[in-house]
Amino acid sequence: MTDLVYLHGFTSVPGGNKGSFTRRWAEERGVPFHAPDLNLPSFEALTLTAQVEAVEDLLHGLSGPPVLIGSSLGGFIATAVAHRGMPIRSMILLAPAIHFARRRMTSPFWASYRELGEMEVFHYGAGRPLRLGPGLLRDLPSWMDDDAWRIPVPTVILHGRGDEAVPLAESEAYQDRNPGTVLHVLEDDHGLLSVASLEYLRSALEDAFS
Repeated sequence: MTDLVYLHGFTSVPGGNKGSFTRRWAEERGVPFHAPDLNLPSFEALTLTAQVEAVEDLLHGLSGPPVLIGSSLGGFIATAVAHRGMPIRSMILLAPAIHFARRRMTSPFWASYRELGEMEVFHYGAGRPLRLGPGLLRDLPSWMDDDAWRIPVPTVILHGRGDEAVPLAESEAYQDRNPGTVLHVLEDDHGLLSVASLEYLRSALEDAFS
């Protein structure tokens, strides 16, 4: 049976709202489910490289190509793993943080981090602010070329029109670059936790495993 792998977002954990929703969906249907902790090697020492390599290690141990769900930064990680050639049956991306590295290297909000190499970030999984150290800053330049990635994996994107964290334009441009992508624009914010958004997610899961 095809495995389902859920990749959580920045400052989150596997058991967040969408991760728990996805886990329940999988358990009700007997679908093998995996949700790795991507705060690697720790949140303070976080790097995208460590996240990508951990997901690749997980996928190497599966019996066949899985369905990947990536939320926010987890969506970026899913595309990176696909770009690097891991066999993937399909992807469901929830407000994917396309251009995550580029935006952190240019955004005024991250100027202090770029200057000091550290910042405090509220971590929703921990329920408190945590220190983010310089490891991510050193790692980001290695992941700034995702504009050039062409990913031939069937992909569904759910993105809120009112997303305050990742511009909808990022998903629209991704769809333009990757014609096998279906984009659903929802009346929601970055969390995608409205009843209607969760029904879209449920429908996408049903289609992926039909």
